[in-house]
Amino acid sequence: MAPDRYVLGSSDAEIERLRLQHALWLPSARAAWQRAGLQPGQAVLDLGAGPGFSSLELARLVGPGGRVLGLELSPTYLEVARAAAQAAGLPQLELRAHNLSRDPLPAEGFQLAWCRWVAMFLPTLEPLLDGLSRCMAAGGRVVLHEYVHWRSFGLYPNGAAVARFAEAAYASFEAAGGDPDVNRRLPALLAARGFQIDALQPLALVGRPGDAVARWLERFVVIYGQELIRQGRWSTEEEALVAAEINAAHRQSGALWVAPTVLELQATQWNA
Repeated sequence: MAPDRYVLGSSDAEIERLRLQHALWLPSARAAWQRAGLQPGQAVLDLGAGPGFSSLELARLVGPGGRVLGLELSPTYLEVARAAAQAAGLPQLELRAHNLSRDPLPAEGFQLAWCRWVAMFLPTLEPLLDGLSRCMAAGGRVVLHEYVHWRSFGLYPNGAAVARFAEAAYASFEAAGGDPDVNRRLPALLAARGFQIDALQPLALVGRPGDAVARWLERFVVIYGQELIRQGRWSTEEEALVAAEINAAHRQSGALWVAPTVLELQATQWNA
């Protein structure tokens, strides 16, 4: 895989899926930032900023007296995020090219670091975690939304093909060097680096065909299914079976989607 290419890609379709995903999860993100004490004027680090959706929200919340630094691997996403920041008139938002598996984090005394669905894709966590130990101000908060039980993903009651898709997706994440359930390890790894673990809160989403949760998960199946076929982990025949299950679910009263389970991890750095 190219060093600037994600497992999930950076196509226009993926950017739109991420836009839908961000809108769906924005209330949870805002609540997490509030619990972490985010205030106007603070310095915030957005780890793995993607197309910049969270970075833009954070920049609005810290205001012109604050600062948000978004670190992002993909040149495509950086271009999208920088254009959005300029269009929104947010000079307090800076986007930098950065590889979280290799590059040191800037030691600039951040009050908040935010990371969502990024650590799960990193082949090595040490550069990120060691960097957090150095870049946070004393009393700075780290907030991570990462999966703790990815295999809760599913369509019920008749989703056998979706379940096979989920297993193929999970295997592809592992084969790329990631850990889909990385938040089973992160609390202990942060504690070993002197962070105080303040909160561990599961975040679960369940949806019904036609609602926002279902649209998000269905779109993931459609888009990532093409990548799994390219990898030889799935087939067009399986793709057709999944499409049939999704269509049947829209006609079945009581059908439901269950999203992979996220764990909100909040920790404080007191040793800076």
